[in-house]
Amino acid sequence: MLRDEQLLTEEITKQILTRTQDYLRRTGKSQEWAARSLGIGATTLSQIFSGNYAGDVEKMVRSIDKWNDQQERKETAPKPAGFVKTKVAGKMYGVARWIQQIGAIGLIHGPAGSGKTITAKAIAAETPGSVYMCVSTAGQRKRPVLMALASACRIPGLEITADMIFAQLESLLRDTGRLIIIDEVHKLAGRANDEALHVLRDLHDATGCPMLWIGQTNIHTYIKQQKSRFEPLDQIDSRIKFRLDITSMVNQEDGGDGLFTINDIREWIDKQGIKLKVADDALRYLQMVANTPGMGGLRTCDGLIRVAVHIAKADEPMITADKLRGILSDQHGARYVESFERQSEIRRQAVA
Repeated sequence: MLRDEQLLTEEITKQILTRTQDYLRRTGKSQEWAARSLGIGATTLSQIFSGNYAGDVEKMVRSIDKWNDQQERKETAPKPAGFVKTKVAGKMYGVARWIQQIGAIGLIHGPAGSGKTITAKAIAAETPGSVYMCVSTAGQRKRPVLMALASACRIPGLEITADMIFAQLESLLRDTGRLIIIDEVHKLAGRANDEALHVLRDLHDATGCPMLWIGQTNIHTYIKQQKSRFEPLDQIDSRIKFRLDITSMVNQEDGGDGLFTINDIREWIDKQGIKLKVADDALRYLQMVANTPGMGGLRTCDGLIRVAVHIAKADEPMITADKLRGILSDQHGARYVESFERQSEIRRQAVA
């Protein structure tokens, strides 16, 4: 990437634009997409490529050079092991991009096992300068949350007051536009006078940094109902400019088609490095488990697959739906599994 003081010659300009076009060809993305991502018109980008742009060419080319660097970092960023860009992951990426553009707070909420955390880590991995933290059960008050954020920002010397930590974070983050991801945010609902929720809102106001809050659905309900016994939550509610309800995508009874397609499940299986072949009926069974609210999503699927591999006999060529059905029955009880499969069949017929 060009240094700010580096002279932009005609040869360097040509290299930068060629690099951009090579990236678009390699990734199959359109010039219109690149223009939107750069925040300029498609005609403007076309004129820059053709050498007919009448405006400040140097300023545009330097912006394109920085953009090239960001896109290549995203391509090479290490993703969490087992990450698959499922439909819900794609939606989460969209929310992250949008709130960065408008500098707001985005809230993503839904059931456990839907891939929220692994997607949040993938977003953090490929977003330069982003800060990821996960709220721990033991750290739900204002100071522990601030300490966790400071640690994620690599600020040393944490044996200080909450106000001093806040001041350091504000100084470090103000006007940087860095994405701050708060995972497991639902653990803060109703805790310690909601002071941790409010201090996150204060930090957002003080720095202008976009924030992505991720948690289970109770955090959405808690903020929207605004029945806090402490400081009113409408100040927080008004700053949340985008909400993604994953539950509505999961619930096939309400017309959703589920979070996970067969291809999602197949890709996820491949990422786990499973040596045994997984039969088509087993893939469909795992999809049904993953898309059924209350079943634990991919976490339950992961447990079923691991047990199936562990107990597989030498002469078994593949994992079948019957094998998974038997494991689930052993884990949860035959009566529970029969009820689950009966309800799943009703849902399938309703959707069909």
